Amino acid sequence: MSANGPAIFQAIPPVGIPGGEVTLRCRGFVPGLPLESMVLCGDAAAAIVSASEDKVIVRLPESPAALGLTLRVGSQASPVYPFQLGRRLADGLHPVTNPVVAPDGTIITTVSGRRGERTDHPLVLISRSGEKSPCSCEIMNPTGLAFGPDGQLYVSSRHDGTVVRLRDFENPEVVADDLGIASGLAFDSRGILYVGDRTGRILRVDSAGKHEELVRLEPSVSAYHMAMDGEDRLYVTGPTLAMCDSVYRVSGAGHAEVFWRGLARPQGLAVTPLGEVLVAAAYGGKKGIFRLSARGEPPHHLIAAPMLVGLALWRDEFILADGSAIYRVTAAGGSAPVV
Repeated sequence: MSANGPAIFQAIPPVGIPGGEVTLRCRGFVPGLPLESMVLCGDAAAAIVSASEDKVIVRLPESPAALGLTLRVGSQASPVYPFQLGRRLADGLHPVTNPVVAPDGTIITTVSGRRGERTDHPLVLISRSGEKSPCSCEIMNPTGLAFGPDGQLYVSSRHDGTVVRLRDFENPEVVADDLGIASGLAFDSRGILYVGDRTGRILRVDSAGKHEELVRLEPSVSAYHMAMDGEDRLYVTGPTLAMCDSVYRVSGAGHAEVFWRGLARPQGLAVTPLGEVLVAAAYGGKKGIFRLSARGEPPHHLIAAPMLVGLALWRDEFILADGSAIYRVTAAGGSAPVV
């Protein structure tokens, strides 16, 4: 290949899942040859969103074995540019929150349904290989998921305002009720449970099931999503009808502050062991997973994706959820700390 042949110099971001949009800085692309100029992800062609000779925006295809991206212009092809493409593990679901991951790597997510709609298997367990095992529990509209300090799964229901402890994934027992439109769940280091009532309340629930209002936030049109950091500070998102929403940080004393403002539809979030806040949202015309800075710097786009509702971290992996599927992405270049 000549020194002036097609080449990819940068992929922004360098990680994505099918449906995500990635910007390629490149050389030698010829957008006027639509049948002869293409971007390949492995052997699959990526849809061209926009293109010039030195910049191409593509929508990622399904290509499980892909090792990178290639420009093909007529009979010439660029060297393969390394790119980390996530895998769709399971679909036919209805996630509405962060998935959770058991110690053995099993992923738990929801088939939540419309409010008031009963589904046969409201929770699903997904193996490392993507096999789905339905969980036949009597929980209407499961919304928030969290493992408690006792190792059991806790599930909120936005239908009846309860939180249920699901012993060994099959024996549900109500641990708290009268929680409004209960959505997000999180535990602090002392084992105290926090529940988001999307009408505008963050509730704190003790071991006896008694709850108190910790703080009031702006109501959400869908659900609160929550995560706790190592200092027992609670991070909360809750999409509104605005296109400029906030991520809140709430102290144990009930003081709420805006941690970051300016995201479109922020939903699932996680905090890494290093204290980095990751959020599923849209920003600046881009979608996917962003890392937020407390210093007010622009969000760093970590993973290109369609609109996501949730994420979880497990070892060196991101577990991502959109409205119907679960994806697994192995971290590249230290983009996600080990959990």
